[in-house]
Amino acid sequence: MAISISNYPVYLQDGLKLDRNGLKSQGGQNEGQKVFRKDSLEISQLSKNREILMDKINHTVIQSATSFSDMRAGILKEIREEKGQYGYSDIVNACSLSYAKLYSEIEKRHDNEQERYYNADGTLLTKEDEIEWLDMQYGQEVEWQKSCARIAAKGQAFQGNIPETPTKEMEELEDVFYQARDAYMKLYHESKQGGRPLVLQNFTFGNSRMYEMLDRLGNLQGRVK
Repeated sequence: MAISISNYPVYLQDGLKLDRNGLKSQGGQNEGQKVFRKDSLEISQLSKNREILMDKINHTVIQSATSFSDMRAGILKEIREEKGQYGYSDIVNACSLSYAKLYSEIEKRHDNEQERYYNADGTLLTKEDEIEWLDMQYGQEVEWQKSCARIAAKGQAFQGNIPETPTKEMEELEDVFYQARDAYMKLYHESKQGGRPLVLQNFTFGNSRMYEMLDRLGNLQGRVK
């Protein structure tokens, strides 16, 4: 027996009947399954994309320009609350401890080599990139501290409170900051190996005359204001 489906002849064996309603129903089921599979794949892909996006957000590091100075200010605030004031020796220690603490945070982030971190613009952020950023922050802090001391010294020399600007001490101050940074990094590695917390020390770098001069300038500047 011949039947026609969409103008094409189809032959059935004798005794078999074509269930048109069944064919329509089966066709509808197949279409429904295709739509369901398509929707499932789309939902699965959206879920996967969301997981990738959330992972990238959670691994994005925002390198704030104030991260270093904020940490240094927090440490100096604690020193002032404890001792009533702080001097240049405390500033040197606070800056160097800030460097070591931020370095520690960078190392913890990159301990797992399988973890990837990103900049705010989505580009890959490596441990070397972060250390380079930290070195730049420390260098800027050193320049800022030197500039503050130099301005204070020039102001006091101009007013006749000191005979001249102490150029030698200004140059020594920069060396002191980097000596202190190295000392705190050594302390950090020792503390890490021993499982001890990294805390502020009363290290003294450079000669006492430099600190006396800088502290005196700070006090004079405070009285002038």
